Amino acid sequence: MPNGSSSPGARPLISRTKAVPYRVTGLENFYAADGEPLPVKPVMALCSCGASKQKPFCDGSHGEASHSPERSPERVPDRVVCYEGAEITIVDNRGVCSHDGSCLLLHRVFDRRKKRWINPNGASKNDIIETIEQCPSGSLSYMENGVRIQDVDRAPAIRAAKNGPLNVEGGVVFEDVHGCSPECKEHYALCRCGGSKNKPFCDGTHLHNGFAG
Repeated sequence: MPNGSSSPGARPLISRTKAVPYRVTGLENFYAADGEPLPVKPVMALCSCGASKQKPFCDGSHGEASHSPERSPERVPDRVVCYEGAEITIVDNRGVCSHDGSCLLLHRVFDRRKKRWINPNGASKNDIIETIEQCPSGSLSYMENGVRIQDVDRAPAIRAAKNGPLNVEGGVVFEDVHGCSPECKEHYALCRCGGSKNKPFCDGTHLHNGFAG
């Protein structure tokens, strides 16, 4: 049975307990920012405090780090907003955005300089869907025939973004003793700098606090 899967068809699991690291079981696909495979074990502990010297793996440094696993009351609140266009309705929740910036490449649709920052008529439906599918946090999705589409068809994997979060995809199950759940179960971005106000999910704080790894 490959890499610790508990049963045929079982999905990998990320658990967050009262301990600081993320506990990962049954994962087969783990990648560095450059796409190179990282070593996997049946059970792994991945750093969430930002202090490990063996990132993305935990080395116990959280014992000496000032780190709270709690969400901050100052976090950007969850607020799902729909932008209806002629061909597609774009759905956005700023509360879970990891500020990856991939959507901004389609600047005719996504432009942070504007008050109404999403223009659902700025590009073709296919281009918009392709861009939304690059969003690692699940903050962006879209509507078809009144049904919200969030999932992307891909294998379970974790990708450690350069100096950024753990981007999880492919329906890796997430369990959290604190009761937090991702906006999208198929993909989400987990904080590993220790500074997010939306723990365990990334809120882009790594872009400003000097996190490297």
